[in-house]
Amino acid sequence: MKGQGIRIIVSEPFEWKYGNLFGTVVKQTGNKLLVRLSEFIRGNSFSSDLMELEPRYEGDSFKPLGQHYSVTVGGALIHPQTNEADYVLIGTVTLD
Repeated sequence: MKGQGIRIIVSEPFEWKYGNLFGTVVKQTGNKLLVRLSEFIRGNSFSSDLMELEPRYEGDSFKPLGQHYSVTVGGALIHPQTNEADYVLIGTVTLD
C-alpha cells in the first residue's frame, strides 16, 4: 500500500475541527499503516503530519481497502523525533 493516497473521515472526537484528512501511506507494518498527512494536526501533546492507523475492531484488517471498501480505524499522531504516539481520533479510511 506504500504510496497509496487515503482519506480519513473522522467520527470522534465530535468537536474535530480539521474536517476530512488526506494523506499518503508511508509504510505498512503488520496491521498498521503509517501515513503522512497533507497538513499538520495538533494533538493533545504535540503537532505532527505523521499518523499511525490501526483497524478499530479485533480481527479487522486493511484488505477491504483493495476492494474499495472502508475500514474503521483508530488514529494516533506520531512524533517524528521520538516516535511518541498521541491517540487523537476514530474514523473511517478509504483509498483516495
